[in-house]
Amino acid sequence: MALIQMRAPEGRPWKLKEWVQGKPLGVPTHSMVVHFPVAFYLGVIVFDVMSRITPNEGLVLASTYMLLLGLLGTLVAAPLGLIDWLGMVKGSSKRRLATRHMVFQLLAAAFFIVAFVLRWPDRTASQAEISWIVIEAVGYLVLIVGQHLGGTLVYQKAMRVSTGGPDRE
Repeated sequence: MALIQMRAPEGRPWKLKEWVQGKPLGVPTHSMVVHFPVAFYLGVIVFDVMSRITPNEGLVLASTYMLLLGLLGTLVAAPLGLIDWLGMVKGSSKRRLATRHMVFQLLAAAFFIVAFVLRWPDRTASQAEISWIVIEAVGYLVLIVGQHLGGTLVYQKAMRVSTGGPDRE
């Protein structure tokens, strides 16, 4: 079987929405990319705490760039999730749960944006500011709640993006 199926199971070309959802690859794109910002955001906190223990400009600068990469990852993951959300049945319990997931993720992103704006001018400092760490930690806690809601949606409510025909199940 080819890695990328160039046509939908019914033989028609894939629609743009289906390409964005990852159907030609047989893998939902939102779930492929959400792990990157989550990992980067955790790395930011770890590096910032490390810089408080052992002051090091490299840790603070690396943490700043990890935060930027996390935000860029969020800019990719959020629209992919929104496309999936738009295809859900309005008024359904799954869509309500997905809406809560989205709100928590966007709120978490707001915390990380604030942290980025605050830290950028001092990105070469030898230590992360305590205020940055607090904002990032709160953002990460909000992110974890949002991730839990997304996991509940997929694993308990069985809400998945269909990725192809029966040979892919």
